[in-house]
Amino acid sequence: MTEFERIEIDDLQNLKQNTVYFFLKNLKFSENYIKNLRNTPNSIKLNGQFVNIRAKISKNDVLEILKSPNKSTDIALCDGKLNILFEDDDYFIVNKPHNLSSTPSRSHFYDNLGGQVMKYMLEKDKNFVLRIVGRLDRETAGIVVIAKNVLAYNKIKLNKTYYALCEGNLDSPFSINKPILTVAKDGVNEHKRIISSEGKPAITHVFPVKNYENTCLAKFKLETGRTHQIRLHMASCGHAIVGDSIYGNAQEHAFLILKEISFEHFRTKQQINISVDFPDDWKI
Repeated sequence: MTEFERIEIDDLQNLKQNTVYFFLKNLKFSENYIKNLRNTPNSIKLNGQFVNIRAKISKNDVLEILKSPNKSTDIALCDGKLNILFEDDDYFIVNKPHNLSSTPSRSHFYDNLGGQVMKYMLEKDKNFVLRIVGRLDRETAGIVVIAKNVLAYNKIKLNKTYYALCEGNLDSPFSINKPILTVAKDGVNEHKRIISSEGKPAITHVFPVKNYENTCLAKFKLETGRTHQIRLHMASCGHAIVGDSIYGNAQEHAFLILKEISFEHFRTKQQINISVDFPDDWKI
């Protein structure tokens, strides 16, 4: 894996000052990342020469920065076979099964996707930082994108299509526009969300695919990405996700999957389209 990230400077708009520092801030690099670059010798090159964070930049310059100045994500390594869908120097995309947490929790400290990814990446990059682009709930299956560097994380714009089995039948497309509020108790966020005028805007577009006897397979597009958005919105209109342990009638898991994604790769400009099959237990 290349040690330095190469950035061709072709746009200096909206910079307070034409320095490496403000250029990186404009690219949404974190203050911590920039601080670690500053504190790591020979971590920044401008047109092939080592410089510091205050160096002046110009259009058409070539900036190179150390890919991994941050410390590796400190979570327990987990066993488990990853279902890898795509991998290059920027992205690592996997298919997450139902009932696997995306990141560690008290009850899933040694059994989570993040720990599996960290174990897989250990030999490739000892300073690997886990950057999941949009985490999925533990019960939700489907496609998870991991960015291997800050540029990959900041520059991706995912187009997502979810599918779910819903209670009852649906006949025509409709949209749900209901704000979602995260409730806190004693300063700690509750797991369950509620519909409330005090919440953040949330819009879900629903497209029925096929009706069964007591359920409907539906497709979903989101304008916002609130936690539990599809699950809460569908429950609020009387069509909870089948198996939902929080907003519906609990079964082995909620029958919800991020089935399709697409995005333009920021480096190669290639259109990436990925789709996964429904899990076997869906029986549709």
